[in-house]
Amino acid sequence: MDKNNVKTLYDLVKNSAACYGERVFLKEKNGKDIVEKDHNEFYEDVLKVCGFVASKSEGRTVHAAVIGPTSYAYLTAYFGTVSGGNVIVPLDAQLSCTDICELLQRADVEIFFYDKRYEPMLDQIRISCPAIHTYVPLQELSETVSAFEAKEPESISPDRLAAIVYTSGTTGKSKGVMLSHGNLIDNAMCMDNESTEEDSLLTVLPIHHVYCLTCDILLSLRYGCCICVNDSMLRIGQNLKLFQPTTMLLVPMIAETIYKQIKTAASAKPDVPIKAIADAVFGGKLKVIYSGGAYLRPELAQAYMELGIPISQGYGMTECSPRISTGDLNGSTLGDVGIIVKGCQVKIVDGEITAKSPSVMMGYYKDEAATAEAIDSEGWLHTGDLGYVEDNRIYITGRKKNLIILSNGENVSPEELENKFAGVEFIAEVLVYADDSVITAEIFPSPDYCKDMTNEQVADMFRELVNNINKTVTSSKTIRRLRMRNVEFDKTTSKKIRRNQEIQGDLI
Repeated sequence: MDKNNVKTLYDLVKNSAACYGERVFLKEKNGKDIVEKDHNEFYEDVLKVCGFVASKSEGRTVHAAVIGPTSYAYLTAYFGTVSGGNVIVPLDAQLSCTDICELLQRADVEIFFYDKRYEPMLDQIRISCPAIHTYVPLQELSETVSAFEAKEPESISPDRLAAIVYTSGTTGKSKGVMLSHGNLIDNAMCMDNESTEEDSLLTVLPIHHVYCLTCDILLSLRYGCCICVNDSMLRIGQNLKLFQPTTMLLVPMIAETIYKQIKTAASAKPDVPIKAIADAVFGGKLKVIYSGGAYLRPELAQAYMELGIPISQGYGMTECSPRISTGDLNGSTLGDVGIIVKGCQVKIVDGEITAKSPSVMMGYYKDEAATAEAIDSEGWLHTGDLGYVEDNRIYITGRKKNLIILSNGENVSPEELENKFAGVEFIAEVLVYADDSVITAEIFPSPDYCKDMTNEQVADMFRELVNNINKTVTSSKTIRRLRMRNVEFDKTTSKKIRRNQEIQGDLI
């Protein structure tokens, strides 16, 4: 595909049909069957949805929300909405009804595409969101739009708003990130030779995240590779065997879980090489895993490398569509988060990573103050992440807003200390924070690992671990207070631990 001909999301869909035609675009399960859709079919169905949305807009720009797991219908609703210059609002499938209503109101939504599992919420949504005049179950989308002609829409500017994507921060209220067609296309086109027509990927991450949208969906459209839909995290193992992907996008938590399963299987079958077990787990064709969204332990990356499956780590944020750096295995230090993508400038300001590129958002929806705080007068996006750059590679050291300021004026990154607990088997979750100006580590022990242990035995392991960690840090970063809890930490829907916890663990 000639990326110079692609300026909008509609251009991307149209060009994918022209380039890849009858090649399979997407595979998904429907009961025991696997349904396949090619690029031509996707283009035609997108145009039908585009016509349907236009019929409901009365010549205005309308905002349409979509909620549900990844599916062909979800993607046709998404691209059909934006192809005609209207705005899509992808919602987190894990939100409560109250939160869904609040975001529908804040985003000025008039059309609601939803998976049928949300039908019990519809009465409350109708009451809370009177501006919504059209409701379409994704399971009935094809039938709903079947009467509309697959007609090419009028051209739109790359600067036009395409999506409002709500963040799920660990502190504070979520903000509506406004991404234009140009933002998303720039991010999908910022690197080259990332995939081929022969590749297939198993998409497992939540589709409302721009990380999944850009790196799974947009890149697949660009390169013509096949998207295979993982219908449930509970069935990821059988879907890997079923679809046999060549590549995957994961977050470190999933990569860690799968690796533990491989180790367990290897322990049960000591006569079988662990590489053979890993090959069987991943379906036999996996070439590379791309990781993002959280800290990836260098030890875990090395472990996968030894299995013959390299993990490539990238970095970004919703506000940058999302890639700021991307995975690159050539010369990786196993501690960086990839090389800076083409067209993106990065500079460090008072320890904070700032970025400027055509991928940087238009701003936050109806929040000028937050926009001015995030993007300075020269167009630099302040990421809130602390780090540094070496040899065009980015290294992350923590979050600016999470810094612990000690009484002596020293700054301590809690993430730096939390990362030292990563991969410890008896710990399920950890949070480091200042408790009365004392650096504190609080853990939730692994229920499985510690099921036959007393609390005191777990506490002794915790004390020994922290003593060893303290030997590796300066005195200002020493962990001096320990807490242990018997319930999981409160988390966001994306499974990130909230920094402000209502319940605190017991001192040990």
